[in-house]
Amino acid sequence: MKTYITSLLLILLTMSFTSFAKNLPPIEKGVSQELAKWRAKNYSDVRYKLNLTIEKKAPTLKGTIEISLKSKVKKIILDWRKIKGHEHLSKVSNVSINGKKLVKNPQQPSPPRIQPPMYEHYNEHLIFDEGVNIGENTIKLDFESPILTSGSAITRYIDKEDGSEYIYSLFVPSDASTAFPVFDQPDLKARFSLAIKKSWDWKVISNSLPNKIQQLPTSHSEDAKKKLYETTFEETKPISTYVFAFAVGEFEEFDKQGRNATVKERVNANQDSNSIKNTLPNGRVSATRVYVRKSQAEKFKPHAEEVFRLNRESIKYFEDYFDYKFPFPKYDLVLIPEFPFGGMEHAGATFLRESSIIFPTEPTANNYISRASLLLHENAHQWFGDTVTMKWFDDLWLKEGFATFMAYKAMEKVLPQYDVWKVFYERTKQRAYLTDVTKGTTPIYQEIPNLNSAKSVYGNIVYQKAPSFLKQAEFYLGEKEFQAAVRSFLKNHEFANAEWSDLVASFEKASNKDLELWADVWVKKRGLPIIRIEKSNYHSYRKMGQPHDTAVNYSFNQNDVLGEGGSWLMKTNVYMKFANGTSEVREVNITKNQRVSKWGFARFWTDFVNNPNFKPNLPTFIFPNYRDNAYGIFLLDEKSKKYILENIQNEKDDFLRSMMWGSLWDSVRFAELDPKDYVELAIKNIEVEKDVTTISSILGRVNTAMTYYIPESGNATVKERVKAKQYSSSTENTLPDGRVSAHSELASNLENRLIGKMKSAATLEQRITFYRSFINVASSAKARSILKDILNGKYKIKGFKPRTRDKFNIVTRLIILGDKDAPKLLEELEKIEKGDVAKRYAYAAKAGFATKENKAKYWNDFVNNKEISESWIEAAFDVWNAPSHSELTLPYLEKALAELPNHKQNRKIFFVNGWTASFIGGHKSKEALDKVNKFLKEHPNLDIDLQRKILERLDGLERAVKIREKFSSKG
Repeated sequence: MKTYITSLLLILLTMSFTSFAKNLPPIEKGVSQELAKWRAKNYSDVRYKLNLTIEKKAPTLKGTIEISLKSKVKKIILDWRKIKGHEHLSKVSNVSINGKKLVKNPQQPSPPRIQPPMYEHYNEHLIFDEGVNIGENTIKLDFESPILTSGSAITRYIDKEDGSEYIYSLFVPSDASTAFPVFDQPDLKARFSLAIKKSWDWKVISNSLPNKIQQLPTSHSEDAKKKLYETTFEETKPISTYVFAFAVGEFEEFDKQGRNATVKERVNANQDSNSIKNTLPNGRVSATRVYVRKSQAEKFKPHAEEVFRLNRESIKYFEDYFDYKFPFPKYDLVLIPEFPFGGMEHAGATFLRESSIIFPTEPTANNYISRASLLLHENAHQWFGDTVTMKWFDDLWLKEGFATFMAYKAMEKVLPQYDVWKVFYERTKQRAYLTDVTKGTTPIYQEIPNLNSAKSVYGNIVYQKAPSFLKQAEFYLGEKEFQAAVRSFLKNHEFANAEWSDLVASFEKASNKDLELWADVWVKKRGLPIIRIEKSNYHSYRKMGQPHDTAVNYSFNQNDVLGEGGSWLMKTNVYMKFANGTSEVREVNITKNQRVSKWGFARFWTDFVNNPNFKPNLPTFIFPNYRDNAYGIFLLDEKSKKYILENIQNEKDDFLRSMMWGSLWDSVRFAELDPKDYVELAIKNIEVEKDVTTISSILGRVNTAMTYYIPESGNATVKERVKAKQYSSSTENTLPDGRVSAHSELASNLENRLIGKMKSAATLEQRITFYRSFINVASSAKARSILKDILNGKYKIKGFKPRTRDKFNIVTRLIILGDKDAPKLLEELEKIEKGDVAKRYAYAAKAGFATKENKAKYWNDFVNNKEISESWIEAAFDVWNAPSHSELTLPYLEKALAELPNHKQNRKIFFVNGWTASFIGGHKSKEALDKVNKFLKEHPNLDIDLQRKILERLDGLERAVKIREKFSSKG
C-alpha cells in the first residue's frame, strides 16, 4: 500500500506540474526570452522592499524581501540562482504569499495528509501557483546569499594597506537573482525601497537618497565598535534590476568642491537627510559626491577638481542636448578597487574602477581622454540605459553604443583641447574593425535566447561598432534630424523600455525618410564592406556641347569582407589632391545605382573644364572616407598608397595624417604591404607626430608588427635563450653560435629611435609615451640596461619619476625577457613597494618566469584557486602568455579553450574576452593555429557565442601566419 501511495503521489505531482507547464513557456535555467516576454505581458507595477544586514567579514548577505506586483495570471515565477560551488550559502526561508505561509515542495512525496500551500524551486526559479491572486500580490521571504572575493554578485574587498573592508553589488546582466529572488529581466522595471543595517563606521551608498539613519538598539555593555546603524533609502524611480546597486565600507566622501565632508556635516546628514539632498528646487541635479576608500583619499584629492568639472559640464551638456533634465534625484560616483569593469552605470550611483580615475602612472593625454570618456560614457547612461532601457539584451547596443557616441560628443565640448573625433577614429573605429573583419563577428543586434548567454554580447561590436554606426547615422541623416530623433526617443520611452525599431521610427519621423532597409543592413547584418575606389571608363557626366573626355569617373566598389553578400548604404567624403597642390573634398552617397541595380556602387567625377584644380592631370592622391564619417575598410589604390609612403611626413592635417597611417596599416593586415615597410616608415617619421594619441596608435601597430608579423631569421627557442646566459649583457642580440636571434637590425633601429625620443621629445607626455612604447619593445642588452637604470634612478627622463606601476612594468618586462638580474630586482621592489596594488603587480610579474614549473603553478591558480580575485588573474594571464614563451604555453592552449564554458557561467562579463585574447594572442605559429582549429572541429556543440569568441581571436593568429609566410622571403 505504501508503494502504491508513493507512486500515486508522484503521478499526481507530475500531472500537476505538466498542467502548470502547459500554460507557460519552458522553465529553463537562466531567463529565457520566452519566459521574459510572458512575464512582461502578465506582470506589472513591481515593487521590491529590501531589508539587508551586512556584517563585517560575514560570509553571507542576510535579508528580507517583500515583492509586490499585479498579475493577470495565477502563476508567479521569480528568478533565484545559486552560485556554482557555493550553493550551500544560498538559502530561502519563511516564504509567504498574500499573508499565507508556504513550504517548499519536497523532493520526495510524503504520506497522505493535509498539506500546507507549497511553492516550487525548479531550474533556478521560485514558482508560485498556490495562493496567487489575479490582481495584487505580495510575496515575503528571508534569504541568504554569498559574499565572496571573486565570482559573486556581492563582492568583498579587503584593503591590504589598512585592513578596511568594502562590499559592493554588481548585478549586470542578470546576477541580481543570485543575491535575492527577483524578476531578473530588463523590461520588468521596478521601484526599489532599501534599508541596510551595517557597522557604525561604514558609509552606505545606493541609487536613491537616504531618508533615515538610526542607531539600532544595543545593550550598554556591548562594544561600541559593534554598533549597527540602519540607513533607509527613498524609493527609486522605475529601474531594471541590473542597475540597482549598493556599496558599503570605510569610504571617504568628497563633495562638489572636491573636499572631504567634515564630521559636523556628516552628523547633520545623519540627523536630517533632507538637508543634504543633492538637488535644486526644480529637481535638477546640482552636484556629485565621490566616495573613495579611506587609504586612497589623499591620492584622489589632486584629481577631484577635474572629476567634478567633467561631471558638472557633461551633465549640463546632456541636459541641453537631450532637452531632458538629469533623470534621478542625485548622482554619486563610487571608486571601487579592482572593479571588473571600467564603470557600471547604476541609476544615480555609478561605480568606477579606482585606477581609471586615480592614475597609477604619470598621466598623458591618453589617460586624461580615457578617464573623461569613461566618466562621460557612464553619465550618458543615466539617460540611455537607465531612463530608457532596452527590452532585452539583444539590443544592448541601444545603451552602450549611444553612451560611447554621446561621450565623444560631450568631450568635444568639455575637452576642446583635443581633436576627439580623431581620437574616436584611432580608438573606437580601429577596435570595431578588428572584430568586424573576423568570422566571429556578429550583427549589432545579437539574438539572445537566454540571459545566461548575455555576457557574451559585450565586446567590440556593441562598444565600438555601434557608436561608429551612430556617427555614420548622424552624418547620413543630418545633425539636427539626428538630435530631434534622440530627443523624441527619450521622451516617448522614459522610465520604460524600447527596441531598436523604436529608434528607427524616431529617425524616420525626424528625417522624413524611409530607413527600414538602411537600418536592417546596419543593425542586423554582420561584418563590414571592403571598399575601393576605381577609375571607371563609364562617362556619366556630360555638359551640353562638351565631349566625354572632359570628365573622368571614379566608382566605389564594395565587397563583403565575409563573402556573405549584400552591401551597406552610407554617405562619405572623398579627398582628392592634385599635382599643383590644390585639393577638393567631394561628398558621395554609396547607395543603390538604379542603372545597373547594384548595391554599394557610387560614381563621382572630376571636371577638367570648369574647375582649374583638375587640369590637366588626374588626382595624384585620392583618400576615401575623409574625416571618418563612414564605416568600412577603405583600401587604397596603388597610386595613392605610393603617394602616402613617400609624402606622409609632409601632410599638415593631423586628422588626415592619422588616417593615412591607419590606411597603410589596413594594407599591412590585408597582406598588401610588407609590415617591415610600415615599421621603417614609423621609425623614420615618428617625430612628425606631436599628438600622443596618434603616437601611441602608431607605435602600438609597430609593436604588433614586430611581435607577430615580421619573420625572425633564426628565432631562438626558450632553451636557447636560457643557454645564452638568460640574455646576459654579454650575449647582446645573438645566440651562442652567432645567429641573429630576431630581426635584429630593425629591432635595434626601433630601440635607438625610442631611446632618443625619450630624451629629446619636446613635452613630458611625449617622453612618457615613447618610454612606455620602449618598455614593450626593449629586448637587447643595451635596452635592458637602460630599463634597469630607469628603475634605479641612474637614467633620468626629464620631468618623469617612475611610480609603483612603472617600476613593476619594468621588472615584469625584464622577467619575461629572462634577464639574469630580474629575480633580484623583483625581490628588492617587493620590499619597498608594500601597498595594496603592488601585491597584485608582483603576482602578475611572477607569471613571467619562463619555467615549466612556474607556468604549471599559475595555470592551477587560473582554473582552481577560488581565493584569487579575477583582477589578479586578468593581470597575470597576459604576462603568463607572453609570445616569447609560446613554447611553454602552447601545451595549455587547448585546455584554456576547454575552460571557456566554466568561465562563461562563473566569471564576470569581460573575463571570457580577455581569456581568449590572451591565450590565443600569445601565439603566432602555424602549430598554434592548427591546435585552435582542431579544438573547434572536436567541439562542434560548444556554445555558439563561445565559438564566436574563439573565431574572433583566431583571426589575428591566421593573419600573423599568413603575413609571415608571404613576407618571409624578405625577412
